[in-house]
Amino acid sequence: MEALESSNQDKKFVQEFLAEQHFMVLAVTLDDGSPWAVPVRIARWQGNEFEWDSKLDTLHSQALTDRPAMSVVIFNTEQQAGVYMSGHGVLVEDRGSELGHYRFTAERAWLNDKTFVKREVTLL
Repeated sequence: MEALESSNQDKKFVQEFLAEQHFMVLAVTLDDGSPWAVPVRIARWQGNEFEWDSKLDTLHSQALTDRPAMSVVIFNTEQQAGVYMSGHGVLVEDRGSELGHYRFTAERAWLNDKTFVKREVTLL
């Protein structure tokens, strides 16, 4: 019963935490196998899907074309909390003027907060 209560508390915390955030860090793998991380503004978030806009010619946008597997971190230093996710990204819409609208779908997520105990959470 205690684990279920803790799980429900974590889920509530994660939902409230994500609703307050405006930026996330994307991590992708480039053509040469090296990692690349970049902050982007969150355009939309619902459940386990996060959307953002980026230029089509950026390193992270180009990497998603061939390698959709990626990770995302959303953190807040004042709250000493972060949500780490793994999943895949995709170009949803080419908006012209060299701009694309992208979506990340989280397949797994973890919460780490001021307790320094990383635990898996559900976003749905």
